[in-house]
Amino acid sequence: MPFQTLDPFTQEVHQTFPYDSNTSISAKIEQAEKCFTDWRILSFAERGAYFERLADLLIAKKESIGELVSLEMGKPIKESIAEVEKSALTAKYYAKSAEEMLQPKAMSSKQKAEVHFRPLGVIFGIFPWNYPIWQALRFAIPTLMAGNTAVFKHAENTPQCAQKIEDLFIEAGFPLGAIQHLYAKIEQVEEIIANPYVHAVTLTGSERAGRSVAALAGKYLKKVVLELGGSDPFIVMPDADIRAAAKIGVNARYQNTGQSCIAAKRFLVHTDVYEPFLTAFEEELDKLQAGDPKKANTTLGVLAREDLSEKLAEQIEATCAAGARLRRGGKRIGKTGFEPGILENIPRNSVAYREELFGPVASFYCFEQEDEAITLANATNFGLGASVWTKNEAQYRRMAAEIESGMVYWNSMVKSTPELPFGGTKNSGIGRELSIFGIHEFTNIQLLYPF
Repeated sequence: MPFQTLDPFTQEVHQTFPYDSNTSISAKIEQAEKCFTDWRILSFAERGAYFERLADLLIAKKESIGELVSLEMGKPIKESIAEVEKSALTAKYYAKSAEEMLQPKAMSSKQKAEVHFRPLGVIFGIFPWNYPIWQALRFAIPTLMAGNTAVFKHAENTPQCAQKIEDLFIEAGFPLGAIQHLYAKIEQVEEIIANPYVHAVTLTGSERAGRSVAALAGKYLKKVVLELGGSDPFIVMPDADIRAAAKIGVNARYQNTGQSCIAAKRFLVHTDVYEPFLTAFEEELDKLQAGDPKKANTTLGVLAREDLSEKLAEQIEATCAAGARLRRGGKRIGKTGFEPGILENIPRNSVAYREELFGPVASFYCFEQEDEAITLANATNFGLGASVWTKNEAQYRRMAAEIESGMVYWNSMVKSTPELPFGGTKNSGIGRELSIFGIHEFTNIQLLYPF
């Protein structure tokens, strides 16, 4: 599949971009290494000034950038603009906070041992299409503020978003080579990781892609951070605020047309409130407005590609064949449209029980005891996020300690913000992004022991 802007709503092809040659890719990486020599010695204030300008540009151009996001991957325009705003917030956050995060740390009572955080060099990032601005920038901003430079490969269906990111950095005055997009084929990824100037690699994407990149990183002894899939449980206890949980639950599942790793994909509801919650959930679901993602009143867009729609339909069909009930929706509309759906009575041997459903379909399960909810929550190979709904904080904390997940939210949907660590366990990934933990990932944690 070439790098190509194909409007998923109209199926109109807008632009196609040629792949970079191996020579071109090597030249870009060499440029990144050359830039690193000077970029690493800038003060935090100097680096931060660049990101302050980047943030201002993102805000000034948020409507046009948002339109590009909606054009390329089908996100409702309001969500696309919000993605750009969040990226600007992150740029400002690290511009102000990176220096404190990377201050040397004393490691003994006599303060002889010290830990310093040194930049590594050129970092390679690989990103998907579902948050084409945010996911690339949540990597690039802390990585560059730590003193590194970056090259990245974006998804083949969001090439203009990739180019826009690079253009914004240039417009903000960043030096040539600070960050560059590679129009690389999948077959070229190994050569990029093997390049001696590339010191680490990160990928946001599927479990399959993560295994491949992790194997290559191991082969060439490069640091790796992976943010992969999720099958996040949304647990509703009998004392939960049902109306609030239903409203936020619909947003948590159907935002970005359900195409989010941290979407609430499995709703585990106590038997005493199962039907009341489902009724409230369906009432909120009825408020969604499906349509052209580029129109302001649209709140449910389309799937980003036809093959994604086909796969989701196949998963639903196989799950129903195994004995599940499709309570509502869950049908394709044209090539990329999809009715928001609800699955229930899902058997353990079904596709929906085992796999991530990456689209606007919620899976519902019923439980009677707290330990049963924990068992259901952990009955997946993924462990990215979880959400527990109860008025009892002690119960939330007790359950969170047993849930196999990188993040557990209380009476809130799982989300990502620049000041909080983001990442999972099990097959949901390796390492953390964002916060102080994320900015440390691509540094050399160097021990000094002066006498």
